Amino acid sequence: MPVNGPVTMFYGNFQFVPVPLITWNTEYVRDSKLDELAIQHNLTLAGTFLLPASESGNFSAVMDRRQELTDALASGNQEFRILFDGQGVVSGVFPKIANVAFDEAVWADRINYSFALSYEEDFYNTGISSFSETWAFNETEDRRSATVQHDISAVGLDTAGSGVNNALTNARTFVLGRTGYSNVPVGHPAFVQTSGMASAIESHSRAEQVDVAAGSVQVTEQFILSSGNFTHTQEGSFETDENGITSVSVQGNIQGLGRGDVAFVRALGAFNDNIRPKLPASASGIYSNFGGEATLFTSDEQSFSVTQSVFLGTIGYSATYSDAPNTNLPSGIKEFSITLADSEPVRLFASFPIFERSLGNVVQDVSTPTEGTITINGSAVGKQGFAFASVLSFVTDEINKIRPIVTDYVTLRQTQQQITKDESSNMVQFSLEWTYTQDLSSAAVVGDVIID
Repeated sequence: MPVNGPVTMFYGNFQFVPVPLITWNTEYVRDSKLDELAIQHNLTLAGTFLLPASESGNFSAVMDRRQELTDALASGNQEFRILFDGQGVVSGVFPKIANVAFDEAVWADRINYSFALSYEEDFYNTGISSFSETWAFNETEDRRSATVQHDISAVGLDTAGSGVNNALTNARTFVLGRTGYSNVPVGHPAFVQTSGMASAIESHSRAEQVDVAAGSVQVTEQFILSSGNFTHTQEGSFETDENGITSVSVQGNIQGLGRGDVAFVRALGAFNDNIRPKLPASASGIYSNFGGEATLFTSDEQSFSVTQSVFLGTIGYSATYSDAPNTNLPSGIKEFSITLADSEPVRLFASFPIFERSLGNVVQDVSTPTEGTITINGSAVGKQGFAFASVLSFVTDEINKIRPIVTDYVTLRQTQQQITKDESSNMVQFSLEWTYTQDLSSAAVVGDVIID
């Protein structure tokens, strides 16, 4: 039964009679810089319910008072008040209740009890009772950029007073207010270095964890510190085969920076505008650095491939160049081969057998050479989309560069011309032959062989 007195105590509508003894501990919650965030109040209440003389020895009455206290404290989210002469000394407090206990006793005319009570006071208007925040900076393997990871978490205070608990909302507001690279600690990164004047671009991944019961929110966000809106790694190889032909390959990967499709757009722009036009120069540099002795033909790749991932914002590429002479072809010609064979004339002799002549046949110089033959064979394949007429024109020009010229011979006549055309495959095969004669002095005789 409620009683009037100088000091009264309530939890919701439940009045503690008599007022219990209170042990009151206060803790100041500070952040890593020792700035105050909140005040934590921890109370232990120890009291006694006394039964009136009319109920003394009535165990059921004792149990009723125990149940009344248990039910009152279990109701939760009730205001805790301490009044002095009817004026509020402690009010507007909605604490957490824990460790309700009833002491060992006879339980005949009284019952001793205790319980713990705690609440946070948003004295500094932060809306939280604690938080944690870390920034991690790591150089990438190429040491031209750096990755940044920001982790922040907070436990909110229930500042609503009554009604819906807003601790989770307060934690969320606090955490989101500190996200973004603009909140990086001043002077950092102090040790990690990047190439050039770097700026932060948000990366693909974010993580968020919410603990509803604890009223806490945790966020992880990542950034890339880079001098541009993409990162690029490139490797090269130099290889010479048994014929002395050298191949140079250039491979690389482009990572567009930013969230969503913008990352791939940036990677594609970097590849088309900045990286691909420089591939021939990169290959030539590798060829020169590692002792290339001929000419690396970079007007057209021997092989070229590209891979992409729009979702991840990446582009991978590989290009191969060679110093083989037959790779120096026009841009529309995929394959080409041509050979010239010259069966040169020799001085003609007649051989006459003489019966029973011990010295053998009689050989007579007939003062004339044999005829010579020149054959040209080869084939050409045009790239897909290259006009077939242009393939034919290219082949014609190449044949005319090496065909025999009538002024170099006594007589010259074409004796064969076989052309095979496959327009569907953009391919031409050819075989041509000329027969010629030279004067007697040009025909081969006994002596040193001379190839010119």
